Amino acid sequence: MILFLFLSTHLTFSQVTLSLKNGTLGNIIQTIKTQTEYKFFYDDELTKLKVGDINEKNIPVKELLNKVLPPIGVTYKIDSQIIYLYPNKKEIKSTPKEKDSKQIIKGQVTDASGEPLIGVSVSVKGSTSGTMTDMDGNYTLIVPEGYKDIQFSYVGFKTEQHAIKGDKINIQMQEDTHTLDEVVVTALGIKKEKKMLGYSVQEIKGDKLNQTGDPSITGALQGKVAGLQMTTSNTGLNGSTKITIRGNSSLVDNNQPLWIVDGVPFTEESTSTASAYSGYDRGSTTVDINPEDIESISVLKGPNAAALYGSRAGNGVILITTKKGTKSNGFGVTYNNNFTWTQVASTLEMQDKYGQGTNGIYSDTPYSFGPELDGHEYTTFTGENIPFQKYGNKLKDFFDTGFAQTHNVAIGNVKEDSNYRASFGSTNANGIFSREKMNKINVDLTAGMKMNKYLSMDSKISLSRTKTENRPLYGKNGIVYQLLFIPNNIRLSDLKDHYMSPEKAHINWTGPFEEVLNPYFIENQYSNNDERWRAFGYYTAKLNFTDWLHGSAKYAFDYYNTTFKTTDITKCLDVTTLDEQKQDRLDRSESRFFEQNAEFMLLGNNNIGDRIQIGYSLGSNIMIQQRTGLDAFSVNMRKKLVWQMNSALGVNGANASYMKKQINSVFGTFQFTFDNYLTLDLTARNDWSSTLPSNNRSFFYPSANLSFVVSDFIRNQNWALPAWLTFAKVRLSAAQVGKDTDPYQLCNWLNYKQNGNTGDLTSPDTSIRANATLKPEISTSYEGGLELKFLQNRLGIDFTYYNSRTKNQVLIVPMTGSFNGKYINAGLVSNKGVELMLYGTPVKTKDFSFDLTINMAHNLSEVVELTPEKKEVIFNEGESNFIIDVGAREGGKLGDIYPIQSYKRDNNGNIIIRDGYPLIEESKGNDRKAIGNIQPKLLMSVTPSFAYKGIYLTALFDMKFGGDIVSMSESVATNYGMAKRTENRGTITVKGVNEDGTPNTTAVDAESYYKRIANVAEEFLYDASFIKLKELSLGYSFPKTLLKKTPFNSLKVAFVTRNLCYLMSHTPGTSPEGGYDTTMFSQAFDFTSIPYTRTLGFSVNVGF
Repeated sequence: MILFLFLSTHLTFSQVTLSLKNGTLGNIIQTIKTQTEYKFFYDDELTKLKVGDINEKNIPVKELLNKVLPPIGVTYKIDSQIIYLYPNKKEIKSTPKEKDSKQIIKGQVTDASGEPLIGVSVSVKGSTSGTMTDMDGNYTLIVPEGYKDIQFSYVGFKTEQHAIKGDKINIQMQEDTHTLDEVVVTALGIKKEKKMLGYSVQEIKGDKLNQTGDPSITGALQGKVAGLQMTTSNTGLNGSTKITIRGNSSLVDNNQPLWIVDGVPFTEESTSTASAYSGYDRGSTTVDINPEDIESISVLKGPNAAALYGSRAGNGVILITTKKGTKSNGFGVTYNNNFTWTQVASTLEMQDKYGQGTNGIYSDTPYSFGPELDGHEYTTFTGENIPFQKYGNKLKDFFDTGFAQTHNVAIGNVKEDSNYRASFGSTNANGIFSREKMNKINVDLTAGMKMNKYLSMDSKISLSRTKTENRPLYGKNGIVYQLLFIPNNIRLSDLKDHYMSPEKAHINWTGPFEEVLNPYFIENQYSNNDERWRAFGYYTAKLNFTDWLHGSAKYAFDYYNTTFKTTDITKCLDVTTLDEQKQDRLDRSESRFFEQNAEFMLLGNNNIGDRIQIGYSLGSNIMIQQRTGLDAFSVNMRKKLVWQMNSALGVNGANASYMKKQINSVFGTFQFTFDNYLTLDLTARNDWSSTLPSNNRSFFYPSANLSFVVSDFIRNQNWALPAWLTFAKVRLSAAQVGKDTDPYQLCNWLNYKQNGNTGDLTSPDTSIRANATLKPEISTSYEGGLELKFLQNRLGIDFTYYNSRTKNQVLIVPMTGSFNGKYINAGLVSNKGVELMLYGTPVKTKDFSFDLTINMAHNLSEVVELTPEKKEVIFNEGESNFIIDVGAREGGKLGDIYPIQSYKRDNNGNIIIRDGYPLIEESKGNDRKAIGNIQPKLLMSVTPSFAYKGIYLTALFDMKFGGDIVSMSESVATNYGMAKRTENRGTITVKGVNEDGTPNTTAVDAESYYKRIANVAEEFLYDASFIKLKELSLGYSFPKTLLKKTPFNSLKVAFVTRNLCYLMSHTPGTSPEGGYDTTMFSQAFDFTSIPYTRTLGFSVNVGF
């Protein structure tokens, strides 16, 4: 309600009080700047104009300007909070000589991007003749006879001087790198000059973030920040994503950063029920953010930058600032549309020489060790006689071409004391699975009002609804798994037309093999949909006690409600067993999450003399989280394909859950800056968490950051910098952050549930003993960095080294007695690395520019120690249906890959052979050796951008070097005889030694060999390095001169692509990034993930 009141009300409360005797316009300007937030652009000569005696009390600024400016020949315009002063053209005075002979010069002044500059001072050098540019950057100047040069000056830009040649001079002004200080958003939304920061922050502007129209903010971020790594689940529309900054530092946490949107903690959550046999990926909640609403993103890397945000910010913070109203010459309306097509780009490499059967003979089997595809006639499972030949690429031909269309419209404006912006976004997408759909709607409303010089208010509410239908099923019951072994001689059209009998029973394309399902039966008979409604926002009141002391109060909330529904029919092995096997099932879950934050802050800043500035703040925060859940199921529907909870003939059941958590906090900051080159920044925060015992729930974490701008120090001493060096800065920081645990870990509680098949109550879970003495996890981090800029900002370098150690992690260790394990604080993880960002403009002319940005990062996460009872942590504990485990050992690296089965080897590493076959042994316990690791040695991205007049071309090359991945997809295809490697038929002589040490010379049957090695992980271990062309955008921005006679203020069109291709990859046609969810475990392998896809399309952006 308050928001709409802001939108419909406009009050002019900016008032000033002044008493002048024989005053000047300069006095008026200074008074307004002191008593309001207005800024001015003007020619210095105007400040000398006399305004006489003025005595006014609480007079509105507009009324004062209207009163004093016309008599002295000055006019004004207000744009946002900036007042532009112009001399009236009629009042330009000329000397007698000028009246006799004069020249009129006209032109336009723009910045480096071609945008007009308002209020540029244009003067005739050596003369009193001058003017200023208008709202379109245009000017008209009278030049007296005998003068040869015109001078252009503007705050933040280099002063330009041009010789008078002709009667038209258009110029493009360049930023002055000495006077412009970049401002970035830091913790708690506080804006600071970047040069004063003692830690690493990387900011991305909204126009650079999503040039290819990615509907996911996480996808748009990938490759644009040094040290940021994104893991995707490769599961279709709105699949889960995970972001880590500077690697993994925790053995038990998800290691994801905290998301903050306009100061509101935004809960990021990825939900997956995936397993080796079944399950769905329900996506990530970050899709609720509309990328088109984003003004900028600041990435605070690690504890040093994020300590003020408390226990949730130990893994860094992603700070999103959304767009607000801006001044516009038109209606203030923008519209953009993206439409894209997605198609399968590459698949697992398959053999295409052999068909269905075993031992080289055709048989009704799922295996493809049959005869060669020679075209002879055979009878397929439909009873039809067709040639025995290859029928397409099943992994590619099964899928459709996906299509997505996104519409966004926004309206906003800024008035003297208020601003507003409203936006609406809609995304409709069809995935590459024929029944997969996604619809998303975003509504965002933001408004602000300055009530008077003391009080201002801001508010925001963002609403979204995301609905996804028929996400692909995972695991062995999923479509991709089934496609991995369908023989070459089976036609997809037969599978599509014969997947279900008239009695609604599954029709198998082969004999009664339990793992085999027709993929079209899965697609059409297994249905699911999920829907999430979300609302988040804030209301803030700011009070200016004085011009140096300010206070604020803020209430923020984040609420979402998610429902997930699945329906399936258990497969039938044969039509005749329909009555025995049929068991329809309906599952429905609903969860609600609600977080509230109340925050109070007091901020101040003072100057002590001319060389010292201090800033300080004190604040408190109360955070309350609540989560409720309800899971229900019904088995054996009363009527086929009628899915209602109350219509089950079989079992009905439900389980409910509830969670509440509260953190109370106080925090403070102190910043000391000397002579604008040396800044010391201190922060401190104390949290009290409800999830920890009373004697341990208070934890304190400080940080200290130092910035030394060497180049400014040298200039302040009046020393000379080398001509090639523009800027140099050294930074150091140290920080400590605490992290609590999940609720209800302090004492055991009885949790009865209903069995998902029988409906019976299960025994309460008492396998893990709680611990009432748990302490917070503590991470201590140190960071150092160097920033250099050369050749007037044409080249820049930003280097960072960091080292952190995390202790007191909450682990489960084994114990004897009635409990299998217990919670303890233990473990020490070391996380260290380097980051390097290179950026520059190698080529720049009047019409052409070439910009280049390179991000590089290396990180190493190691387990320094665990506990005497537990020397190994397995991330996939309890999931035993894969061919690998992933975990960490004391003294090893996080993400080591351990095989379940391995070759038996002699002391020289040779495989031991018996009767021609390699000996294979179970690989369990602490003695097994890691065969690889998920951690890359280097993450890198390269972004070249070219611009010629209005044409631009931007690319993003995403790269990873090092790390390993196991292709479980190839493992499955090898077992069934469909992998490319199985083309070698007949006999195989395995390289190795016999048990007596002699070289093996015994050949064995190829089919038996492939089936035997199919679960040996090292056979399918690949280097996970890659180089990918992730983004490419080619567009044209129409110049304003072409749009003058149209209703448009701006118009831009572009051809866009995402994930176009891998330029380098070592995997056998599968994605080297693939995983079936976003855990550390799944980063180690690809399994039933959808094939790699590319996206191409167009975008249109229009402003009115």
